Amino acid sequence: MPYPMDSWYGLFLGRPPELCYYPQVVSVKFSLRDVCVPSVPSNVLDSPPNLGSESVVGRPVVWGSVPERIHAMNASVKLLLIVREPVTRAISDYTQLRSHATSTASLPTVSAATSHRRFEQLVLRPDGSVNLAYRPLAISLYHSFLHRWLEVFQRHQILVVNGDLLIQDPVLQLNKIEQFLGLEPRIGRHNFYFNHTKGFYCLRNDTADKCLRESKGRRHPTVDPVVVTKLRKFFNEHNQKFYDLVGEDMGWPEE
Repeated sequence: MPYPMDSWYGLFLGRPPELCYYPQVVSVKFSLRDVCVPSVPSNVLDSPPNLGSESVVGRPVVWGSVPERIHAMNASVKLLLIVREPVTRAISDYTQLRSHATSTASLPTVSAATSHRRFEQLVLRPDGSVNLAYRPLAISLYHSFLHRWLEVFQRHQILVVNGDLLIQDPVLQLNKIEQFLGLEPRIGRHNFYFNHTKGFYCLRNDTADKCLRESKGRRHPTVDPVVVTKLRKFFNEHNQKFYDLVGEDMGWPEE
């Protein structure tokens, strides 16, 4: 399934006049107009060394020192945590990394050998155990990273957005975000149309239609269903810990 996640927020939430949109930083961020600044300090979301740009977007949640940096910048900030079903998210990551590897001569995060291996070969060790050394799997252990943020921020400052439902019904999820941010409701079903060619919703306003660029919404490769089931069973325990932290069952498949 295509998953146009990070760009959706710049495309859709960038519309309300109460918000500032900073596309130049590594993750899409918004702040209320009355606390807008010319730019987000460059050191707040610095990526770890040797991390390629294709691995940066949407990743500050997994970097150890970022919660404290953001809190120091604005202790009352509201945060959006966008999550997808972990196995689907890992497959999407694999698809993105493979696409970049084939279109870029040299990437620091993806070796030539890795870029040509199948997803099944990367996520399982030779003995059949789950390979958490493979980064797309490791960063799907959401609860292990959310703990760090909850040590710094109050739970009410974080809205958990179901990325799978965002794709299926963007209006409902974006309305929740509007309410969380205290915005006047503006987004409705009239703002969207389903693009059957791309396979996801695009934005429609009074002046033009907007859709994500061609590189977004890549089709996922077919993955052995036995491997998908094995991974989902593995993640089930970790997903339950995440549900407990956020106080919400995301309804992700257990096998």
